[in-house]
Amino acid sequence: GWTTLVPVQARTIPYLMAGRNMMLQARTGSGKTGVFLLPMLTRLDPTRQACQALILVPTRELARQVWQEAEKIFSGTGLRATAVYGGVGYGAQTAALKEGAHIVIGTPGRVLDHLLKRTFSLDGLKSVVYDEADRMLSMGFYPDMREVQRYLPKHPIHICMFSATFPDSVLRTAQEFIHNGEFLSLSSDHIHVT
Repeated sequence: GWTTLVPVQARTIPYLMAGRNMMLQARTGSGKTGVFLLPMLTRLDPTRQACQALILVPTRELARQVWQEAEKIFSGTGLRATAVYGGVGYGAQTAALKEGAHIVIGTPGRVLDHLLKRTFSLDGLKSVVYDEADRMLSMGFYPDMREVQRYLPKHPIHICMFSATFPDSVLRTAQEFIHNGEFLSLSSDHIHVT
């Protein structure tokens, strides 16, 4: 339903299109889902049947919400997204992964389960998004996030981290997941890049 980009998208998407690793501070409801999904339209290849983007989120509700947005944005493009999260059976998730979902949106624990079961691979990965990173790092997902990181390919990949807040503890821990990350605050009317 967007006819123009919202301010957060207009100011941030150029950094993602340039392939810069970013730590983005943005309030919930500011349009950040579009920030990381829209560049995938040009950066991912629908003819390659492999997971090219991994979006890690803290809750199954958010996984479903991001997946619903992805379904709208990628409709008719050939790009397929799937959501993987706990509390439900593996059958439908495994089938979607085996069909070659290009974008996998999931909670760290369930993503790790699928990696351990070899139901999908991150060998063709181009991009990782950590959405609501402050919540994931404070909700005890750190060990699973570190374990998922072991499956990331050796070739350079684009990494983005979104968080409503970046307290010192999150900033320190973020360095383990993102290298040479630039910080961009979108929480006020002023946009700062450091």
